[in-house]
Amino acid sequence: MRTPIRSRRGFSLVEIITALTILAIIGSAMTKILLSQTRGYQYDSGGRRSRTVARSAMNIMITDLRMTQDNGGVAYVDGTSNQRVDVKVPVGFGVICQVHSNKLVLAMTPVDSFQLATMKFGGFAVRDPTTGIYEYRADGAMTTGNASDCHGGGVAIYADTITMGGRQGKVVEVTGAPASFSAVGGMAMIWQTVTYSFGASEAYPGRLGLYRVIRDATTQDSSELIAPFSTSARFSYFTNPPQPQDTATNTAPADLNTIRGLKILLAAEASDTVPGYTGPKKSPLTTAVFFKNTRIQ
Repeated sequence: MRTPIRSRRGFSLVEIITALTILAIIGSAMTKILLSQTRGYQYDSGGRRSRTVARSAMNIMITDLRMTQDNGGVAYVDGTSNQRVDVKVPVGFGVICQVHSNKLVLAMTPVDSFQLATMKFGGFAVRDPTTGIYEYRADGAMTTGNASDCHGGGVAIYADTITMGGRQGKVVEVTGAPASFSAVGGMAMIWQTVTYSFGASEAYPGRLGLYRVIRDATTQDSSELIAPFSTSARFSYFTNPPQPQDTATNTAPADLNTIRGLKILLAAEASDTVPGYTGPKKSPLTTAVFFKNTRIQ
């Protein structure tokens, strides 16, 4: 006996088209949400990258700039675009052991041996015992000195024998006519010229990079530290006497000895542009760095 076969009703064409239309609408909405979230994440990520550029640049520059003296420590500023400063950064401090017409013998307090070995010697400076201001002598040379010049012959200066944090002092000779007030027991330092500048980036064409250049009389070491920055990155200047409300001026002073600090606009950007946005994420950071040894007039 055969079981009667019941006919089963399928989907109509209208129902299939309706279902596909609903799925398409839902899929389009989900795709837009996914793209929006992805672009939002990329935009936030670009913000983090640009902030990292600004903060890294600030951390690198602060160490050098804070050590600069406010009288004689600034060697050059770009008064046109305000995108370059040259400063004389102390590498080591010491005590004068011997004074000659064309050189000094110094007992140096502990200094990082690698920094001392790799520095580009710019010159030395002797501290005036009356004013407290260092008088700079450029160029010349630095060589290893004889410890007996500081420990014997009636001189008992042992700054070079101090050990601090695994660092050891040393005796050096620096050539050049010293200041007239130079005397045994006086304070002196050795320094190198460091240039910070915002220039055309090698890594990101069309934008700026931060460069750090160290030079001596014959050679220089130059490297693009970090990028990218927009063309608005620049320096401005805190001066003696202070500007109204102690603000920074964008006009480079004629007398560089009046500069006692720098205001730096680190106009950092992300390296890429997120689709859907007109430009890279920007994170402009403004910081102020005041020289350690300053005299408010």
